[in-house]
Order: sequence, then C-alpha cells, then structure tokens
Amino acid sequence: MAAFPRKRGRPKTLHSSMQADYLIIGAGSAGCVLVDRLSENGASVVVLEAGPRDRSPLIHVPAGVISLMGHPVLDWNYVSAPEPGIGGRRIRLPRGKVLGGTSSTNGMNFVRGLPDDFDRWERAGCQGWSYRDVLPFFKSIECYDGGDDRYRGRGGPMAVEPYRTVLPITHRFVEAAQQAGFALMSDLNGQTIEGVGYSQMSRRLRLRQSSTTFLAAARRRASVRIETGAHVMRLTFEGRRCTGAIFRRNGVDTQVRARREVLLCAGAIGSPQLLQLSGIGPAAHLRGIGVEVIADVAGVGGNLSDHYFVPVSVRARNCLTINALRRWPRSAWEALRWLANGRGALTFGATSASVFCRSSEKLDVPDLQLLFFPGSFDPSKYRELEREPGLRISVSLARPASRGAIMAASPDPFVPPHIQLNYLSDAGDIAVLASGIQIARRIFASAALAPFIVRETGPGPQSREGGAVEACIRASGSTVHHLAGTCRMGEDEAAVVDSRLRVRGIGRLRVIDASIMPVVTTGNTNAPAIMIGAKGAAMVLEDNR
Repeated sequence: MAAFPRKRGRPKTLHSSMQADYLIIGAGSAGCVLVDRLSENGASVVVLEAGPRDRSPLIHVPAGVISLMGHPVLDWNYVSAPEPGIGGRRIRLPRGKVLGGTSSTNGMNFVRGLPDDFDRWERAGCQGWSYRDVLPFFKSIECYDGGDDRYRGRGGPMAVEPYRTVLPITHRFVEAAQQAGFALMSDLNGQTIEGVGYSQMSRRLRLRQSSTTFLAAARRRASVRIETGAHVMRLTFEGRRCTGAIFRRNGVDTQVRARREVLLCAGAIGSPQLLQLSGIGPAAHLRGIGVEVIADVAGVGGNLSDHYFVPVSVRARNCLTINALRRWPRSAWEALRWLANGRGALTFGATSASVFCRSSEKLDVPDLQLLFFPGSFDPSKYRELEREPGLRISVSLARPASRGAIMAASPDPFVPPHIQLNYLSDAGDIAVLASGIQIARRIFASAALAPFIVRETGPGPQSREGGAVEACIRASGSTVHHLAGTCRMGEDEAAVVDSRLRVRGIGRLRVIDASIMPVVTTGNTNAPAIMIGAKGAAMVLEDNR
C-alpha cells in the first residue's frame, strides 16, 4: 500500500490490541442492523463510525431535516464534479456523518420500492433477491399498525407511521391525483405500488426513527464495542484475505482485527472509496493515484445511479402551507404543539404524499415518482423556503438509465472522492422527466387543487414545448439523495460482490449497504438499505455456522 500524505501528520501511536469476531465499518442504515443481528447470536462485534453519536436535537425532531443538510459536523458535505448534462453545475450530496448514517439526517420517507425492483435484481442474476426472498426481511425490520399482514411487519424494531398531522392541502393533492386518473393506494408499501398514497415515515410518535433503533439492545451487550469519531484509513490483508482495518481518531491510529469477517457498510460513496484506497478496484486508476493493487476489480465505483428530480412549483392562495408554519410567530406555536402532543409542523418529513406512475402506457411498471411537498423552496437559495405561500411536486426519475462513477481522487482517505453523476447522459431520461412534468401540471390543474393556485412559478409557462422543456430539465433539476449501485451485486465477472455480498477475489470481506444494488429501487432508498442490512446479516450467520 502506498504511503499516505504527511500533511495531516503522522499518527502518534498505533494500537493493535482491538479484535472481534466481526468488524463492521459504518454504523449507518445497514450497519446498525448488522450490529444487532450478529451480536444477538453471541458474536463479538466492533463497529467503526466516522461521525459522532446522534445527540443533536436536529436529528430527533423530524423537521430538523432541513438544517441537517449541509451541517458542518453531521454531514459529509460531498459535492459532485461539474455535470455536463446539467450545464456544468456541481450538485451538493448530503450524506449523514453520524451514528445512524443518512437514516439520521434524511427526510424519513419509508418506501420499500416496487416488488418488481427485486424481481428485476433476480432476473439480472442476483440469486435469492426476488421480492418473495426479501419480503420477510422487510417485515422483520418494521413495526407498522396498518396494511395487510401478508406484507407488513408488526414487531420489528423500527416504527413506521403515517403523518400525525396532515395539512388540508395534502388531502386536496391526493384528491386531485385521483381526478387526474391515479388510483388511491391505502398502503404505499403493500403488494402494489401504482397510484397516489399518503407518505409513511420512519418515526415513533414525535421523534425520528433512524437505524440506531437497532442498537438499543446491542448497546447493552458486552460483546459490542461502538467506536465513533473513527475514520477508517484502509483495510488490512494477509494475501487476498481481509483481516481488519486501521482507523484514526484524534491523531492516533488503531488497528482492529476480525476473526471471522470484515463487513463494509460505508454507503454508496464511502464503500467504493475505501475499497479503492485499500487496493481493490480498477487497477489502472489505483496505480494512477499511487495505491498498490491487491485485486483488479474494475466495477468498484462504477454503476453509480441516483434519482434526479425536476421541481414543478406553484404560487398558492387560500391554504395553509409549510412556508407559513415555519415563520414567526406561527413557528413558536408549532414548537409548543410538538412538545405538548407530538403533532404539527415539527413532525413533518420531506414529502406528505406520492404518486407512482408510468411515463408511457407501453410500460408495465412505474418509472416516475411524484413527491408532493405542501410548501415551496426559494430556487436561488439552498434548502430555504420562500416567504410567499407555494406548493411543489418533485418529479423524480425513478428508474434512471444514466450511470456515473465514484473514484478515489487521492490515496489520502481524508480527501473526498471524485463523484461524477452523469445525470441525463442517457437521452431516454429526458423523455421520462418531460412526461412527468406534464403529469404534475395535470394534477395541479385538477378541480381539487385549481382554486388554490395562482400560477406556476417553475418551470413556468415558457417551458411547455420541445427544446424549452429539455432546457428546463437540465437547468432546474437536482438530486433526491438516493445514490446507489457503486459496488454492484451479481454473478457475472463484472460485478463487485456476488449474491452473498462477498467481494470478488477477496476472502472474509463483504459489502452490505445500498452500494450493492444492481439498479436503484423505484422510490426512496432508506428502507431497502435497512433490508439489505437484515438480509446481509442472515447470510453472514448462515455462512459462519
């Protein structure tokens, strides 16, 4: 392995006494599940998390999500390279740097995805990942009071709930979507996901439910050791067998050895970067940045997929929106409501209802997700609400064809990787989004919503035809924060991990997080990432009997 640059100083000392049956790198959406399920079976576990403990009130109050994006301590604050397909813009990519990972900082939408998403994985060669295979793990992670027992879990650690407070304008949106031709779904996470439905949140009463809920029992076990503020420098090997990792905290390097396996759960950005820094990845690129090659695995960092969205916004009238709820003095009243009975605006997440629909009648399954937000953002400022009342439908490209890559930019693990999203590099993505914009406009024009709308503020009437629509899509869109696929699972030679999530060509090393998705799920990715943690834990236990 090439030496790391000295600009951050040499470690004061190297400790080498820490060891456990399993080393888990990343205590995020999948990692926390692994901690619980491995340790409850008697195994010893060391967990390394780069961020701090999840003590900030911003994490636990649902409406704190807006303040968490770009947070100087709790966010990795990644930024993409200039993106050619969207006018050279650089896209901010918030990722949670805290216990619970992005599940501690996200919008709390709990969406499993389509049953066909997982059948699609199996059709691509991922054995044992069909909807029938993953459904028991989805049920095992959740506690949901509603829906059909055949599809919903009742006794899992993570509480899933509907909105405790639904603004009247959200009811109007759901009614308008039905008037536009979309059936009402009583459960967004049931057997069928096509139509309009109210959002479900990873929340218990007034508080966020991040994946740290899986640590409640694990923390009491003597066999579990959770290390926060632990930035992993590289994995360690004996030949082609992974033995552990070295992490740095406060200038001190510590080595951790795994007696059984190392489980990499650092997410769609962190996992491929750490593999590359440890010598596993495209050989030419690794040599180019001064990293010694242990295994030439060309797919590491490739296949990057994300949901790109275009906002359709309107100026609203005669209705209550989040824009008003977050302004003084109404904001003070909402804080009191939250404290008194756990209701009101402080319990809101990122979206209150969604439509899953098809961009073309020729398709068999939805390829669009329209996320309704009962408020509007200032397009000139990052994550800041407008002062005037507004509404927004985020038209999300739910099955993108475009692919990007994440590549380590330096052998220094403190240097962020080069992230190229390649949004809209596939021309078909433009057509899907253009169709979605028309659907959003049709919903806004429906009788249930039309009386509350003054005018469209974005994209605006000037972007209704041909090249103007495409220009708008390229100029105004951004990320829905669903990065996935950079350590692709499969049984073909180009895959990074096999169907048991084992890294090809390396012993005792698995990747277990959203980076293993062959294609991103149709919808929000947190629930699937947690499921991957649960299914991955079962595989680890089966293979280590």
